Amino acid sequence: MKAIGDFIRQRAANIGIANHTQFRVEQLAAGAALGNASVILCNKHTQLFNTTFSDRGWACGYRNCQMLLSSLMASEVGVSAFGRIPGDGGVASVSDLQQMLELAWQEGYDVDGAAQLGHRVKGTRKWIGATEVYCILAHLGVRAHIVDFHCPTATDGTHPALFEWIVEYFTSGATADSAGGQKLRFTNKHPLYLQHQGHSRTVVGVELSDVGTSILLFDPDVAVARSENHPAELRSFRLMLNGTRRADQYQILYVDDCVADEADISKFISSTRVP
Repeated sequence: MKAIGDFIRQRAANIGIANHTQFRVEQLAAGAALGNASVILCNKHTQLFNTTFSDRGWACGYRNCQMLLSSLMASEVGVSAFGRIPGDGGVASVSDLQQMLELAWQEGYDVDGAAQLGHRVKGTRKWIGATEVYCILAHLGVRAHIVDFHCPTATDGTHPALFEWIVEYFTSGATADSAGGQKLRFTNKHPLYLQHQGHSRTVVGVELSDVGTSILLFDPDVAVARSENHPAELRSFRLMLNGTRRADQYQILYVDDCVADEADISKFISSTRVP
């Protein structure tokens, strides 16, 4: 088991407010005009981390990893296993995540992937994807799983199987937080890391209505426009099924809500293919 100090060392002051917006999933409730829709969201403490001018175009994988870690830190398992760092922030910087990835490779995780990236990412602008995030989490003692949606599952080029999987994830076995009300529910689920060619985003929930299903995303390349009198609108975070035409293949990474023994985490990365 790794102590939290081994992997979450950078406070918000060191990360810088430019990429740490302090916008959390729980703030989506303020801008939700639900009507006949219902919304199911992940851990309400999940934070949005944006790319900056200096890292836009290559650091989305790291920013989404930070979002996932912000949820893990706020979970009951995370508190009992790692302890709690007071205040906002506390999530590792991009530089620290790069170092953790190299340490994971040294520990034998994803030998082929390490070779492809030359065993070095620290101080570089090399992109990372779901497999590298798997390695970072493994180094921290968190077991992750990858699901491959390797082709569209509708004749119009969309990915309904992807949407069905995500809805099942957020609705199955989740413990609801009644603070959001009947139509908007927070759960104990962690967000999902969503990868496609050229970009990655974080799935923070789903919106279900008579007109269809939307998934709700935190995009590290999209800043949240809001003010005290004008909260961020839920529609700003929606991805409709038609929007999945932008890519032929998608990957999802999700995590177990526990700290695993190192021996229980495979150093060889495999995935589940859907369909």
